[in-house]
Amino acid sequence: MIVSYNFYYPRPGNATAVLEQRIRASDVRSQLGLRRGCTINKLEGSSDFPDVIWRLGFTDMAAQHADMQARAASTEFEAIRQGMRQLYRRFERPLYASFGKNPSPPDRGPPQTFLLYGLYCDESAILAARTALGGIQALEFISGGADVPRLLCETGTAGLPRDVQDHLGRLPLRIERSVWSVADGG
Repeated sequence: MIVSYNFYYPRPGNATAVLEQRIRASDVRSQLGLRRGCTINKLEGSSDFPDVIWRLGFTDMAAQHADMQARAASTEFEAIRQGMRQLYRRFERPLYASFGKNPSPPDRGPPQTFLLYGLYCDESAILAARTALGGIQALEFISGGADVPRLLCETGTAGLPRDVQDHLGRLPLRIERSVWSVADGG
């Protein structure tokens, strides 16, 4: 499974406008016959993390490329992109592959709150971080994006187990923990 993320870092004062524009983009996706994806907004957390995220899982890279081509062929979707570019200061589109006991991110139904952990580290710490996570569902960066988390892990509001946090805390990595709410669950 490949999970595509859009990380939106709004210009000051534009977080709500970015969220609304992202939901409009999902509306256009639906009109094109594409899946909406999931739009989430940050309730609290580090400024290193974006304020708005959109994500969607794909079976493989071919499916992800076909989705991008369908959007690129739409003038309406391109107009949404142009409007969004006026609202953000930074945009990243990293791709992640799933690992752990559940090989895909949890489905999000009605709006809910959850924690997102971003693990920033270099290649030398990846194996140790994966080991520390054990069988916990997580995603590993595979391409695209600069200065984005190497690993992502969504949890309920209880967060990562204490022993996992302790083990990760001994590794050469930075952990960004943030609280998110589903704004448009697709």
